[in-house]
Amino acid sequence: MELLDKVHKLSEAVSRLAVWVGGISILAVTFLISAEVLLRKFFNISTGGADELSGYALAICFSWALSFTVLRRAHVRIDALYMRLPALTRPYVDFISIFSLTIFAIVLTYFCVQIVLDTIELGARSNTTLGTPLWIPQVLWLVGLLLFSCTCTLLSLLSISALIKGDKLRVHSLIGSRTTDEELATDKSILSVASSER
Repeated sequence: MELLDKVHKLSEAVSRLAVWVGGISILAVTFLISAEVLLRKFFNISTGGADELSGYALAICFSWALSFTVLRRAHVRIDALYMRLPALTRPYVDFISIFSLTIFAIVLTYFCVQIVLDTIELGARSNTTLGTPLWIPQVLWLVGLLLFSCTCTLLSLLSISALIKGDKLRVHSLIGSRTTDEELATDKSILSVASSER
């Protein structure tokens, strides 16, 4: 169990780093697109790759953010029925949800691996002026999906261990749907950090 907890902390650190890198990438692409627009408007010049690179960046950053989102329990869940369930049954519903998400993530990642292998075998390139070898953005995209699959698997293992021990609070803290109070507490902490930085 201690090993899983250490891996959990490591996955949080890696996921946080991935989100920061993704955010910086989005900012870089924003500046690139802005420069492209200004160059076209005033100098009739095009960089010839801003739209392609922005597409790659969005796909890669999306996959890199999945793990962090699941760890923070920030993914969208339809919990209208969940909130009406007895407190004793919610941990089991939470486990079913994370287990289902794990299966989905693993299947998705498997097929994405096949796509990347096919791309490498074909030597496929983008049909653009950049002629990007498609395996480069696809591998970066796949890294995020692999991290997502590993994180979901880890959360499934941690939650089943907590269920076996009868630690339902642990299950909720790992994979439970966030309550209104938890959302408010998160918002307050963000506001307090923002106000202290002024």
